[in-house]
Amino acid sequence: MKWQVLGRDVLDFIFPPLCFNCGQRLYAPERDLCLSCWSELPRTDFEKFRENPVYRSFVGRFPLEYAASWLHFQKGGLVQDLMHAFKYRNRPDLARQLGKTLAQEWREAPILSAPDLIVPVPLHPRKRRKRGYNQAEAIARGIAEVLNKPLVLDALERKVYKNSQTREQRFNRWEQVKAVFALSRPEALQDQHVLLVDDVITTGATLEACLQVMQEAKGSRFSVLSLARA
Repeated sequence: MKWQVLGRDVLDFIFPPLCFNCGQRLYAPERDLCLSCWSELPRTDFEKFRENPVYRSFVGRFPLEYAASWLHFQKGGLVQDLMHAFKYRNRPDLARQLGKTLAQEWREAPILSAPDLIVPVPLHPRKRRKRGYNQAEAIARGIAEVLNKPLVLDALERKVYKNSQTREQRFNRWEQVKAVFALSRPEALQDQHVLLVDDVITTGATLEACLQVMQEAKGSRFSVLSLARA
């Protein structure tokens, strides 16, 4: 262990870690972003009130206990850069760290303290193999580590492979995803308050499709959380 720490210190001296955003050198305990850039992330504060815009967007569509997003997604902004890095540049560690920071900041909020377990929105196996990981799972894993709550990965599955739907209108997206998911282990969610986690909420169609399937688990209740809201 001492040799591992020494080796890491030597590498940090030769190749000092730099802030993802501003390029400044990072010093412990900084990770990925310097403290200044972490503070500049556009937080929503949605954890402070239940009937926030994310929660209201599901009213009449699906009954939720809580719903929120941690950050505002702004085109060309830092959040978009971070998400592109962990989705397309092989940085699942960044997604996991963002999940951990979210959980550390919102640890006492009902949306994180009330649920019994955490389920990430799944990727189709072919897409997961191509990317090498599921970014929603990486975010959820970071949250679960901080909260010390179970992370359930084998209850919900994606049956149909779909390409990116970021430019689709809400109705078209719902039509495409409503038959995509399946609940393979309903007993894992039975009588549980489930927190469903995704990287970004746009129309909410993907999350709604997951929820419609997961409600087959008897006695289950649901909340949804995303890293960002577009």
